[in-house]
Amino acid sequence: MLLHWQALMENEKQQCLKMSEKEKFVYFLLLQYRSPYGWGKENPVTADCSGSVCLALMMATGLSIRTTADGLLKKFFTIRNPGKDLLQAAFFITRTDKRHGSRIAKKGEAVHVAGLIGDNVIFNAVEPYAEIRTLESVKLEYGFKGCDTVIRGLDMQALKIAHRDGTDLFGLDAELEQFMTKEAS
Repeated sequence: MLLHWQALMENEKQQCLKMSEKEKFVYFLLLQYRSPYGWGKENPVTADCSGSVCLALMMATGLSIRTTADGLLKKFFTIRNPGKDLLQAAFFITRTDKRHGSRIAKKGEAVHVAGLIGDNVIFNAVEPYAEIRTLESVKLEYGFKGCDTVIRGLDMQALKIAHRDGTDLFGLDAELEQFMTKEAS
């Protein structure tokens, strides 16, 4: 017996059409589960923390951006006390200037982001691979590293404007194109 992949993928497509944007956001985060961490990447095979969120946003909304954790916090996930229906992310913000990789992160900068996939549950893209964690466990971990944690909801209008204007495409992963199909003119 052979598996008919085209029929399977058509069923997957039909299921996605029935989902809300929030359900799609969670779904596309979860599709990245256990994928290896890839700094500066945002494709289905490998991504960093902000790349995993940007990819899930693009797949859920059809709107493309690519920015850092700090860019996501300061421009797109700006809604405080978001309702359950909004796309949400957890941000880990440094309390002081501190080394972050090969650079110095300034006080108040988001140095990590994770998409919320449920109550107190996040999708966390870190080395060596993406995992599902409780928000509290990651909050504690980053607290020891000198970070505060905030939850913010997505400002859809800001996302639409950036997509329309083609802004906020910081370091767009060239490998992402291999997963995309070009629309017929």
